[in-house]
Amino acid sequence: MKKRRLYLLGALVVLSGAAYILGWSSLFTVSNVVIKGTSTYLPTNIDKGEKLARVEPRVVASFYEKYDWVKGADVSRNWINGTVEITITERTPIAIYNDMAIDALGKSFTLRNQNVSNLPRIQAPSVDSAIIAAAFFRQLPVEISSQITVLKVHSADTFIMQIQANSRSIELRWGRSEENALKAKVYKALLLQPENSALKRIDVSAPHAPIVK
Repeated sequence: MKKRRLYLLGALVVLSGAAYILGWSSLFTVSNVVIKGTSTYLPTNIDKGEKLARVEPRVVASFYEKYDWVKGADVSRNWINGTVEITITERTPIAIYNDMAIDALGKSFTLRNQNVSNLPRIQAPSVDSAIIAAAFFRQLPVEISSQITVLKVHSADTFIMQIQANSRSIELRWGRSEENALKAKVYKALLLQPENSALKRIDVSAPHAPIVK
């Protein structure tokens, strides 16, 4: 029994010493803070010289995840060189909806001087419809998607596009996302016909019987 008590006392001394070294000693302190994964300046809530043991990764991560454009933050502590590394995962914009960027999860966030010229500007009754529209946009041939200035979603997920084609502004009524390859072929063929040089609207919702105005 006495020997067991000595073992327990020894273990307690070791644990107390380890706790002191980690929490109070100057041996394990923050020497550097590195933020990766973004070119945007972000402040840090960690001070050099702070005890590494007192840097709580979840608290630090939540500090950065409050920014709407941050999808997630991963925090690691290097106990050898004292570096705290924060890896930021940015949200990827797939469209502009209600003057805000949205990602594939439908989360809206602020743009930060990003080039969004290749993103569709979507008018939709809900963010879910906007996500569907963004997916539809990515399925279109680039020669069509690159001409779209506004993509509108109507009831039953039918699409209407505002197209800028060779200095002409054209309303392209696409209908549902079906027979897309055929609709694209019909649209391009109609543009090439001389008699359609002044048209303002093309309806390919029924691609076998398109309508031009």
